[in-house]
Amino acid sequence: MDSGTLRLQLLRAVELRDAALFESSLAALCKADLTDDLADTLGEVLTQSWHTVHEDVARALQTLQHPSSVESLFAAAHAQQPYLEYDECFGLARRCTWALADIGTPEARQRLIDLAAGDNAIIAGYAQKRLDHWDIDGHRRKRR
Repeated sequence: MDSGTLRLQLLRAVELRDAALFESSLAALCKADLTDDLADTLGEVLTQSWHTVHEDVARALQTLQHPSSVESLFAAAHAQQPYLEYDECFGLARRCTWALADIGTPEARQRLIDLAAGDNAIIAGYAQKRLDHWDIDGHRRKRR
């Protein structure tokens, strides 16, 4: 299936809140051609609870490194998804800190600072590590 068709399929899945179709479309697009025009849609979906692939969405946003994703990634780092209640390591939040660091804008850095100052020590630690490695990891960022 070509990337245009996959893109339409993903947008349709979001419209219908079809979790299975969304998951398969996202996986296929990540392998084929994930494009910046999906950043806003993926940012919205990241904070919604009708699917169970939040970490995959955060990973896609990390790949895109689009500045419009900053607030969604920050919100998702705090979100309590019922299916992730077992995760005492907060894997989704960790992925969000990586994505924010890879976006690398001043706004993304500020959101890492905010997370590092937060009440959850585990998430704060992830954010602080990304801040501590800010300069070292600069090669990971796209130049816009």
